[in-house]
Order: sequence, then structure tokens, then C-alpha cells
Amino acid sequence: MARDTYGTIESSADIAEGLIAQGRFEDAERHYRNLVAETHVIDYEYDEWLRRLAEVYRQLGRHVEAGFVYLYLHWFDVAREHFRGHVSIAHRARILDVEKRYSDAAGLYAQAQMPVHAAVAFERAGRFADAARTWESLMKHPGLRDRDYEQALVHFNYGMATSRIDSDSQAARRSLIDAQRRLEQVADDFETRGERERAFDCYQILLKLGRDSGQFENLAEGYINCIRVLKEDNLKFYVLQFYEDFIELALERQEFHAAATLFQEAADYSVRTGLPYHRRYQAQAADTWARSAEATLERGRPAEMAENALLAAISCYSGVDDYLKVRESFERLSQLPLSDKHRARYLKIASRYAAAARERPNAPALPDYLRQRNAYADVWFADLLEWELGGDPRRVAASIVGDLRFPNGIRRCALLVVLTMADAAISGTETAPELLGRVTEPLSKLQYAALNVLERFYEHDDALVRQRAVEALRFLYFKRSFGIIRRALDDREPNVRQAAIRAFRELHFPHAFNPLANIYRDSDDVHVQSAALESIGKIQSLEAGEFLIMVMRQEEEELRQVAKDALANLDNDDIFPILRHYLEIETNPALRTILSELVQRGAEQAAMRGLR
Repeated sequence: MARDTYGTIESSADIAEGLIAQGRFEDAERHYRNLVAETHVIDYEYDEWLRRLAEVYRQLGRHVEAGFVYLYLHWFDVAREHFRGHVSIAHRARILDVEKRYSDAAGLYAQAQMPVHAAVAFERAGRFADAARTWESLMKHPGLRDRDYEQALVHFNYGMATSRIDSDSQAARRSLIDAQRRLEQVADDFETRGERERAFDCYQILLKLGRDSGQFENLAEGYINCIRVLKEDNLKFYVLQFYEDFIELALERQEFHAAATLFQEAADYSVRTGLPYHRRYQAQAADTWARSAEATLERGRPAEMAENALLAAISCYSGVDDYLKVRESFERLSQLPLSDKHRARYLKIASRYAAAARERPNAPALPDYLRQRNAYADVWFADLLEWELGGDPRRVAASIVGDLRFPNGIRRCALLVVLTMADAAISGTETAPELLGRVTEPLSKLQYAALNVLERFYEHDDALVRQRAVEALRFLYFKRSFGIIRRALDDREPNVRQAAIRAFRELHFPHAFNPLANIYRDSDDVHVQSAALESIGKIQSLEAGEFLIMVMRQEEEELRQVAKDALANLDNDDIFPILRHYLEIETNPALRTILSELVQRGAEQAAMRGLR
């Protein structure tokens, strides 16, 4: 099969070359377009086809298309020659942006009526006064009138840019306070609607605000809410990553009380989720409580506050069997300026640990490869850039073609979208349902950037366009994909509803658990519920297993069988102790039989793995 494909590709390339030699450029363009649709081909061969395609477009006078091909190839000067006239100002700006000539790019973006892109480019060029003026102009943009989230981002960006010019600016302070108020309200609205991933973005921006402004209260609010959302989504290692980041910042600011509390929370969370890091966090909490006590005394605060901190430290030291530190902490308590009665009592208790000499044993810490310090997206720019592109497939794809932050495979698909939409512009079919439905396939390869386009396509009156948009979601492993899917499950057209089921059957990744569980709970359609259970079973997490056990115990007949089958295929040994627990307490004979079968199956699988 591979040899046949290779032969077809080789013959197509030969035919295309022959057509060029004959001056039949339109026919050659068709053959080269078929070739560049093979986006899996190695770079040197693919790039050669693109160079020949660009020459064909030049001969046909299709300069914009040639310009995009050269932009993909990073032949910037040649691309500029083809992006001519007023209609290509944005394309020339894009070239400058890719070249990191941000100041020049900002000027062209402004000419092209793309103020968000201009403001971001000004920011990257360090021209904060120009950025602030551009952000300020966006505050009154009519397109933002009913978009609370984007308005909050504009106020945030204006405040941040203005504060970089003058750290004492009252205008910056007012704007940032306004942005904080708006973000808190929008985050609450998102959570009410079940869009926790969007609320998470708001909390990340509050993190940025707290980090840059030095206001620990904003920092704490951002981290606490991010951690809460991540816990609800059962993203264990992300939770610990955020705990680690928050603790580090708290220690840098000598907020020892807060840091010690966070260490304890991380320890408790590790215990609840079965992670092996609780003893290390508990020991770190103990040391930090001791530091908090000393800092309290140095700052001239009441001795009783230091006493409470040392007692908390002792509790943590006891939890990790470090009785030497317990003794030393009681001895330190006996030296505090407390009443004679209290000091004598603490000294007496310390004497009981006179024989304590063993330091705490080593305990595993969160591995370095799981720590991604501040690796959070600049959503305050990205979401406004997305809004400005407006879900236009050609504009979204054009923003990717030359950007090496994207893998070549994605950039190639973006180029295909641009060329397909250019063909449609020539034939006057840019809004034709057939064309929009066809372009969803290469669009789906653009990953997260495709979602806004597909959301726009789903608003289309034509059922085929909505169906194709929903089908494309099966490649997009993001929680945001479920926003369209849940709407599509209630679509008036049965083909669209079926497309939604087919899509979420493929979306079984850790972040998908909660959206899939919500689909199951909210639906009264057995086919939808069964598909959701099957996808949940493929997630392979302990949380997914527990959910399936709950369904199996509560439901009957078809759904019980689906949950049983999903549990039988679950490849996670941690679920079998839970199954044994439910077997011990189950009184329903039918359920006891099912649970017994699953436990036996798990034992057999474990034995087979042991033999290997």
C-alpha cells in the first residue's frame, strides 16, 4: 500500500513538472495542490513541491497565494514582494511579526484595523506607551460591548502597560482594580455555567496580577482558585505543581504562616489521592512553622503567636516521627516570654524526649520533571487575539502558516486552509456550506486554534456545516471541545446529534472526565449515556473507575452492563482494592456476582503480569 502511494506521488510530481514545461499552469496547480495535501511527506520533498507551487501561482498572477507559500518556507523578502497593496497589509504585518520586528509589525497591524495585534506587538517591542494608548482605545470598541471577559482582559492589559510606564499611575491602579472585579465576576459566571476551564483562565490572570503587582492577596486568590479547579478535575500533578509554585512565592515574600499551611494542605492532598509525597510535605510544613515562629518574634509580635506556630511544628514533626525536632521545639517553647507555668510545662515535656536522637527518614519529593515553574499561557493576550480573528478560517490559518512555534504538520494544514479559502474567494463560494464542511478536516489539525472557527461554524443554519464542525472535534483533546458537543447533543438535526456522540467517543483523556460525567448525568438518552460510560472507561484513571462502580451499583440492565464492561477493560490495578471493598459490603446478590467476577478477573490479570 505504501509503495502504491509513493508511486502515485512520484507520478503526480512528474505529471505536474510536464504540465509546467507545457505552460499549462492551471493544470499543474491542481496536481501540486494534490501533492501538498500529503502533509506527512518529509520536509525536503514537500518544500520542493511548495517552491514549484509558488512559481505556478506567480505565473497565474495569484500573488497572495504565492506569498503564503513563501511565508511557510520563510522566504520573507520574496513573500513581501507578493503581498502587495492595501488588502495585504495584514499579511505584511504577519511577516514582520514572525521576523520579531515587532515595532514595524505593530504599525502595519494598526493600518490593517487590527488593534489587538498592534497592541500585543507594541508590548513585545517594549513600546508600552503606544501599547497603553491602543489598549485604551479598545475599551470603547463596539464589538466588546457584550463581552465581559474580553473587556476584563482589555482593562487588565491597559493597567499593566500603564504601570510599566509609571508604577505609581493612578490610572493603572484604577484599571487593574476594575479588571480584578470584572475577572472575579466573569470567573463566577463561567463556573456557574460549568465552564471551569474558562474560569481557570481568569484565575491565571489574577495570578499574573498578583505576581507583577507584588500584592500577595491577589496572588493567593489566584492560586487558591486554580488549585480548587484542578482538584475538581482530578489533575493531581498539576495541583501539586501549583502548590509548589505558590509555596515558593510565599517563602520569597517571607509569608511563612501561609507557606506552612500550604505545605500541610499539599500533604493532606497527597494522602487523599494516594501520592507518595505526604511525608516530605509534612516535614517541610514543620520546618516552615518553626521559621514562622522565629519570624514572629523578630517582628515584635505577641509570643503567643510564636507559641501556636511551634505547637503546629511539633504536630507535623510527630507526624513524620522526627522526635529529635519535637524535643528541640519544646525546648524552644520553654524559652519564650510566656508565663512561668507554661515554660515549666514545656521544659518538662521536652525532658520526656531526652533519648530522641533519630533524624526523620528520607521521603520522596515531587520529581523535577513534574515541576514546570510558571509555565502558564499568556491568556490575557491569546484570548483577545482569538477574538479579533473572529473565527474566520482564513485569518486563523494565516496566523499559523509562518509561525515556527507550531510543528510543520500543523503549519502545512494551515496553508491548505488558506489556499482552499483563496480558491473559494475566486469562485465566489466562500460561504457555501459544501466548502465550509470540506475545510473542517484540515482545520481540525490546527489543534486549539481551530476551536473558535468550529464554534462559529456550529452557528451555521446548514445542518451539514454543523455536523462537519462537530465531527472535527474528535481530534481536539480539549475540555473546550465539549462546549460544542453538549450543544450538539440537543441539536434539532439527528445527524448532528449522532456526530456529537461519535466525537466524544474519541475524547477520552484525563481532562475529559468531568465533561463526560456531566453528559452522562444530564442526559436521559440511553445511547448517549452508554457512549459517555465507554469513553470514561478508556480514561483509565482511578476516578473513572470509581464513577463506573457507582453507575454499576445504581443503574440496571443496559447501563449496568456497559459500566461492567468498561470496568473489565480498565487497566488500573488501583481499582481492584476498591472493588473488593464494595464486594464485602454489597448485599444485592446480582451485584455481588458481578463484583466477584471483576475482582477475580483483576486477580488473574495481576497474576499474568507477574508471570511476565
